[in-house]
Amino acid sequence: MPTILILTHTKDDTADLVIRHLRNTGADFVRFNTDEFQTKVKFTVHLSEDGTVTGQYRFPDRLLNFSEIGVVWNRRVHTPKLGTDLDFEPELKEWMKDESEWGMNNSFTLIDAPFINPWEVNERLKFNKWIQMKRAVELGLDVPISCLTNEEAAIREFWGRTGHDMIFKKIRKGLFRFRDGRTLLVHTNKVPAEKMTDAGIGRMRFCPMFLQKCIAKKYDVRVVVVHEQVFSVAIHSQKVPEGVVDFRKAALLGKLDQMDHEVIDLGEELNRKLVRFVQSFGSVCGAIDLVVTPEDRVVFLEDNPNGQWGWLEQKTSIPISKAIADLLISVNHNPALLERR
Repeated sequence: MPTILILTHTKDDTADLVIRHLRNTGADFVRFNTDEFQTKVKFTVHLSEDGTVTGQYRFPDRLLNFSEIGVVWNRRVHTPKLGTDLDFEPELKEWMKDESEWGMNNSFTLIDAPFINPWEVNERLKFNKWIQMKRAVELGLDVPISCLTNEEAAIREFWGRTGHDMIFKKIRKGLFRFRDGRTLLVHTNKVPAEKMTDAGIGRMRFCPMFLQKCIAKKYDVRVVVVHEQVFSVAIHSQKVPEGVVDFRKAALLGKLDQMDHEVIDLGEELNRKLVRFVQSFGSVCGAIDLVVTPEDRVVFLEDNPNGQWGWLEQKTSIPISKAIADLLISVNHNPALLERR
């Protein structure tokens, strides 16, 4: 029987939910905590003259050959941590950390088995909301008007187009760590009018600004697509001031329990569009954020191919983890299942 390989990390409670179902069925799986690569996992890959690739991962309790892997759940890969006993200069440690990450990632691309989701697809999508929004429109979904720019004139013009109702979003990095130990989390925030002075706009030119029309919300929706199944949960974020613009900010501030969660059905037509959206990129699963406006208009925001959903299941009992476990088992038995889409 082939083995299911799970790419995750030590603190991923969401993976635990799926692993529980896999254990109950007796499925053969290996959990690869990618943050422990270098400290607890070793690997070797060979390429022969005829192009044949052979490889293996050596875990503390098991040796897993690439040829034994039937399917890979590309759940949530983290940067490997180096051992604390390394006596090297900081600059060399940083280089070693980068080489460890890229060496590990390269090995994943050489596994000849189906990925949920494919490695290169996740890398393309996870920090590119723009290609996602463009595809969403092509499939008949509504999106907010948006602007990506480092030009002062374009910022002023877009501020006017939004009726002075504009938000700022990060493009990629949402966490800053300062040398003195302080941390700063960058959330989606409304741009206040007092920042739109000449001096304020002048400061915005130093890096690209991801700007969007602020959409009035009745509630947020997190949608999890698992192959051809759609699981949708309404998050009543407007009850909490910190969640009005971005419900994730309220969650990080410990106010998730103050936002009611409700399993909803978006309807067959919209569900079909969301499945087509995910599959159009070659993905299998996605965690999509939508907004429902006070007029019941549904607006697409983004898809995180490695997005979180564990808390949805804990709050509503929606069976996402079982759907993923069942899919992994099915593909492990029949890899062609994902080809018939």
